[in-house]
Amino acid sequence: MVLGLMAPAAATDFHYYVDADGSVVITDTVSRADAEPLPGFYQERERRMGSAIPASHFDDWMRKIARRHALRPELVRAVAWVESGFNTHAVSPKGAVGLMQLMPATAGQYGVTDRKDPLQNLNAGAKHLRYLLDLYEGDLSLALAAYNAGEGTVKRYGGIPPYKETQKYVTRIRQYLEDPGARKMATESPSGRPKATRPAADPAGVTVLADGTVVISNQ
Repeated sequence: MVLGLMAPAAATDFHYYVDADGSVVITDTVSRADAEPLPGFYQERERRMGSAIPASHFDDWMRKIARRHALRPELVRAVAWVESGFNTHAVSPKGAVGLMQLMPATAGQYGVTDRKDPLQNLNAGAKHLRYLLDLYEGDLSLALAAYNAGEGTVKRYGGIPPYKETQKYVTRIRQYLEDPGARKMATESPSGRPKATRPAADPAGVTVLADGTVVISNQ
């Protein structure tokens, strides 16, 4: 079954559950204990941000890509975790896609042909972080604020914008970098190319179309 609804202007606490007949029900009122946050939206990211960063299949890639762009591996890993929870299929209401949540313009800037391809996505995200750090002369807070809210927004406010989401974003990533337990890298990831698949726990697939329509499917 496939459902369509218009994406809200701001993040809304949508949840979903699977009915007895297999239908996926999306609601903005949590009326059942088994209702889960709709994957790929901001509230799911917020729910997961409170946890320590777990090991992932992408750790080796993130380490190598970070070094390629003269970044701390822990920084790339923290940004990918806060942005998407390491979900290659994550799609935000604004249309950002993948592990490090690339917008179409940013993806195009770095030659990305498939934003859901984890290697292309991670490499472009890290390259953009390197660019922002150089732009702000090594000021990590400004670079993170620009990654989240855009360079124009940072320029308009003359620093970190007064947006709750952006301020929390900057704080959370800096906390991960300062916490030895949270920033610990996995020693080795499983061999072979990571599989860019949706986590098995997500019974619904989410896609945001060009017109802003959110399409949810369990097929």
